[in-house]
Formats: sequence, structure tokens, C-alpha cells
Amino acid sequence: MKDAKFLTLNDDDPRVAAAYAAERRLFEYYKLSYETRYITVCGVKIRLLEFGAGDPLLIVPGNTGDGFVFAPLLPHLKNKRVVLLNRPGGGLSDGLDHRLVGNMREFAVQTLIGVLDALNIEKLPVAAHSMGGHWSLWLASDRPERVTSLTLLGVPGNVLNTRPPFALRLAAVRGLNKIVFRAIVPKSKQTALKGLSFMGHSQNTVRSLPDEMSECYFRFQNLPHYAVSSLSLMESMSREYRISAAVLKTITQPVNLIWGENDSFGKVETGREIAKTLPNAAFHLVQGGGHLPWLDAPKECAKILLDGINA
Repeated sequence: MKDAKFLTLNDDDPRVAAAYAAERRLFEYYKLSYETRYITVCGVKIRLLEFGAGDPLLIVPGNTGDGFVFAPLLPHLKNKRVVLLNRPGGGLSDGLDHRLVGNMREFAVQTLIGVLDALNIEKLPVAAHSMGGHWSLWLASDRPERVTSLTLLGVPGNVLNTRPPFALRLAAVRGLNKIVFRAIVPKSKQTALKGLSFMGHSQNTVRSLPDEMSECYFRFQNLPHYAVSSLSLMESMSREYRISAAVLKTITQPVNLIWGENDSFGKVETGREIAKTLPNAAFHLVQGGGHLPWLDAPKECAKILLDGINA
């Protein structure tokens, strides 16, 4: 992969400082203490956040890679040392033009293995959302000795016939994508959570989220590297990187699928088909849930996750 450090964030940039501050206030709202660590994998500086103490659990975010969205879930993950990866492109990790990555599958697996190696962790359970779920399925298939179990929170990206809503598919089309991006990126924190509605979340869920969450969405999606990271990811992943049934059948670790009933990225029937295709999987439906089901039911999702790890 070509050097991607030209997308490194400048901590003196007011937009970067505002994102750090917004994230800190969000974690304070949920009474979360954390430590920050930076590592370099494949030439990209990656930010890790660590919460709690106990046996390790890796969380791999979806979308462009922002980790702050897991704040409502984290207080319920008791007795775990949660390592929250901010994937390259998001979460105040280096930005990344994904079109410079020669092989996305190799890059994803190398990134996740690099995290485990940097933390001196031989193997651990992984929980992941959306595109993070896609990456984690690759990890479980290609390096099974490093993953003890896998929890997929929400529809994983591009598995069987899952796919993003129409507006996001347009964002993967070069020429149209910049126009679509300008339309969907929030212009203020008051409008920052509107995108959750077309991901299947109810107005009750959206209204229940604190202002600190709105500000995080606004600040992070307006970071200087966000457009390149986000649009290049959607463009790259839409071309050829779909996980087939043949790949799913190679994943023998226990897998729990936590699927929102109203998730706009994939039908419930598709989720059940994915669970049946995987050799050792269980399907859990969150009634009324959307694409980020822990926003609708944080305690329920945490219990399923922990029960799966401890089984």
C-alpha cells in the first residue's frame, strides 16, 4: 500500500480539537474512563481506546471507523478489558484513501493482527459492526487461531446479498459521491442524528440519545480527512469485496448475530440465512432495532455478547 500518512490529522486544527473534546464529553456522560494508545500498522497511525479491566475484548467499528458510537454499550460490558479500535479513516486515527490499498482483505487482516500483536494478545473474542463485521469475518476466516468467538452487531457489510441503503450506494459512484456526501454530512449538531432514521432507528431511540452523541457525529463527520476516507471506502468496497457463502463456511468459531428488526442494510431473512450458512452461529433479533442495535437495546445486546463469550 502506498504511504497514507498525508491524511494524518493535525492536533492544532480546531476541527480536530473539537472532535477530541466532543468525544471526551460523551464518554463522561456515560461515566466511562479510558486510556488512549497509538500504534502504527501498515504505515498508518491507529488510535486505540481501552476501557475497564479483565479478559480482553476487541471491538471493531463500522462505517468509516469511529468508535464513539459504542458509548451506550460500553457501561454494560462488565469485567472486560475492552479494546475499542478506531479503524483507519475514522475515530481520530489517520485518514485513509482506501483506493490506495492494493488488497483490502489483506490490509484488513494485517490491521487487526497488528492490533493484537501490539497489545501482546494471542487470541480473543471480537465484536464488530457493519464494515467492521466484514473485516472481522475475514480475520476469523484467514487467521482462526487469533479469534475465539465473533459477535456481529447489526448487518455486516457486503455479506451474501446485504447492501447499504440506496443513498449510500450512490455515495459509492464516482462523480455522484461528492454530491451525495455534501447532502448527508450534518451541517450542525442539531441535524447530526438524522441519518440514524434511514438506518432503521425509531424516533424514540434517536430522541433518547444525549446531545453529546449528536455533537460527536457532527464533529467527527466534519473532520478534514473524513470525506476522502469515507467516500474511498464505499467506492472500494462496492467493487469486489463481497463475502460469499463459501467464505462463511470456513468460519468455525462461535458466531452470534445481533440483528435489528428494522436494519435497512439487510432483511431479517438474510440474517437467518447467514446464521444457517455459518457452521456454528446463533441468530438474535432485536425487536424494533436498527443498524446499530445497541443504541436501541444496550443491555440486551451486551447480555447476548457476554453470554456468547462466556459460553
